[in-house]
This record gives sequence, structure tokens and C-alpha cells, in this order.
Amino acid sequence: REAVETVYSKENLNKLKAIYGDNYVEALKDMLYRMATGSNRPTGQNKIANQWLNWLNNSVGGIMFFNSRSALLQTLSAVNYTNFSDNNPLRIAQAFANQPQFWKDFSFLFNSDYMQSRRKGLKTDIDADEIANAAAMSKNKVRAALSYILKKGYFPTQYADNFAIAFGGASFYRNRINSYIRQGLSEKEAQEKAFLEFQETSEESQQSARPDKISMQQASSLGRLILAFANTPMQYARIIKKSSLDLVNGRGDWKENMGKIIWYSSMQNLIFTSLQQALFALAFDDDDDTSEKDKEKYIRTLNG
Repeated sequence: REAVETVYSKENLNKLKAIYGDNYVEALKDMLYRMATGSNRPTGQNKIANQWLNWLNNSVGGIMFFNSRSALLQTLSAVNYTNFSDNNPLRIAQAFANQPQFWKDFSFLFNSDYMQSRRKGLKTDIDADEIANAAAMSKNKVRAALSYILKKGYFPTQYADNFAIAFGGASFYRNRINSYIRQGLSEKEAQEKAFLEFQETSEESQQSARPDKISMQQASSLGRLILAFANTPMQYARIIKKSSLDLVNGRGDWKENMGKIIWYSSMQNLIFTSLQQALFALAFDDDDDTSEKDKEKYIRTLNG
């Protein structure tokens, strides 16, 4: 806390305001407040607003209760670890071809403290995270019981989320280790660095309820209603915006920035939308589909 007060003193905040504007500083203060309190609710909430958000959380929890479509869709996010450097499609295929090592890496990631924390705390979604906290902390036993039941309803989605992260991350983790070993790092150093970057990539590209990974709009009362199911596209949009600004201002590696812009604006969207439509067609559609329905699916895919 002392470090935050020192770095973000009134004088420094005024400097930031002069450089970046009021909105930047307001969003920064909001994020620091959420990080300090451990709550993703905006500052200055009154009792009525908090009760409304409790109702909204439970409504979202009801929609997500053993939601098989949501669970299946989570598995598609395994492609989020693909890049244009050391984890390109060819390198992924090579890593997957080494089956003993691939499943060893999968098991290591799936059972890591990071992944267990993500499963138990429901850190994939803002509303789910608060339901989990309510179940653990609430003095109101009825509300705690309801939150506990709704929390259990996220079980298929959260395990599918963990499966996608470990499955997509296994090749990323192994290929990143190999890259660092080639650069001269020891195996232990390469493993530690690769795992840290695996975590950062997961938090950046997967759904996350981390206070510093959600926007001020998502944390707001109105945003919680409108953006309840928009965590992932919001994060992709922010990645594209940040990479674009870095590219224009000459920050970082231009190839990496360009790769992120291309991947998250088009390739990832195309792959995800196509797989989503194909998955729904296989798992949920009737056998007697008409050509008219097929046409609608193609249009939905192209719109996406």
C-alpha cells in the first residue's frame, strides 16, 4: 500500500492527468481501488446498487448453471496460445507429436497452483468470482447457500476453461522453454520464465476476473449488465488497441505488435467463430437441417 501511495501520489497523478487526460487517471484510480479491496465493484457504491449487483450476479449464475454450450465454447480458447514466433502452427504440431512430453506438460500446468487457484476462485468471470466470494464470506446463510449452489453450477465451464488453458498452453510452455534454452538459459531458468509467460498470456487472452485485467466499463453497474458475457472480446479489443498504440509509438518489437493485431483482429476471430458454428451444428442442431438454415449459419459466421 505504501508503494502505491508513493508511486501514485497526488503530484504524480496530476502529471499523469496532464499527459493522458482525466479518463486515464479515473480508470487508474478505479483499478487501484479494486486491487486494494479485492472487489471488482466500482468505488462509491451504495446499499441499493450493491443489492442490485447481487441480484445480477445470481441471474448470470442461473444462466450459467451447468451450461453445456458455455463449457464447450471454453475449449475453443485453446487456440489463444498460437503466435507467429515460437508457438506457430508448425511448432504446435511438433510439440503435440511428442505425446509423452505433451501430456506431461499438460498435467503439470493443469495441476499447478495457478490453475487450481483459477478453478477454486472462479477467476474466469467477474460475476462468478463474486458468487464464489459470497459463498465463502457471507453472513447471510440463505444468500451463502444460494451462492454456493450457483458456484457449483459453474463446474463444467471452469473445468473446460482449465482444460483449454492446459491443452493450448502445453505446446506454448514447451516451445518457450526450448526457445530460452537455445538463447543460453539453463533448463530451470527456462522453465520458470516460460511458466511466468504462460500465466501472463493466459491472463491476457483468456477470460479473467483479475482487477487489473478488467476495464472500468466492465466494473461499472451498467457495464455489469450490458457486458456480462463480453469479457473475452473486451480483452481482445484492448490487446489490439495497446499493440496498435505501441506500433505507432515505436514501443516493443514491431513484429510481435503486428502479430497480435493480425491475430486478435482477424485470425483468432475467424477460427473461433467458425469453430463455434461448427460445434453448435454438431452438438445441438437437429439432423434434418435445411439448406436455408445452413445459409443462415454461413451468414452468421461471415458476420462474426
